[in-house]
Amino acid sequence: MSRPVAVLVLLAVALLAVACGRPQTEIQTLPTGPLTQGQYEDAFNVSAAGLAPKYGVGKPLDPEASAQEQAEHVAGLQRLLRDWAGRIEGLQPPAEARRAQSRYVAGIRGFADDLDRARAALDRGDIKGANRLLTSGRIVSATTRADLVAARRAFHTLGYDLEDLDNAPVKTP
Repeated sequence: MSRPVAVLVLLAVALLAVACGRPQTEIQTLPTGPLTQGQYEDAFNVSAAGLAPKYGVGKPLDPEASAQEQAEHVAGLQRLLRDWAGRIEGLQPPAEARRAQSRYVAGIRGFADDLDRARAALDRGDIKGANRLLTSGRIVSATTRADLVAARRAFHTLGYDLEDLDNAPVKTP
């Protein structure tokens, strides 16, 4: 497997771990209205279930994937992230968790936007450039990093048990 493809596969696995929580292939109907902490945790933990197959990113790329195929895969990951952010945004957590949720949604959307640079490099056929962005961590903007870190810290401080919260593209120091 070429290094760039391996990097994209690792990126896909990391994103799927974050975005797919429990291994379900059906998109779950999320609750509406105000939620208790437990109800919010349950809804959050299934909020991305089924999105990977919907966007065609549930399987690793072929080892011989072209730059165009890799770009299409990244685009699918971006669609998954944006859909997932919208689903989380639609949840109504207890008042004390609203700010954390807002920052997490902003971080997910920001990461989807950050991937534009890798996709643009791949669209130009610049596999090495995309690889540098992805392997160095430079793909994640300072704003995205700040949103994800702040959200994770807030959720931890509030005692929320959200699956895969710490497996996102940015680790909480």
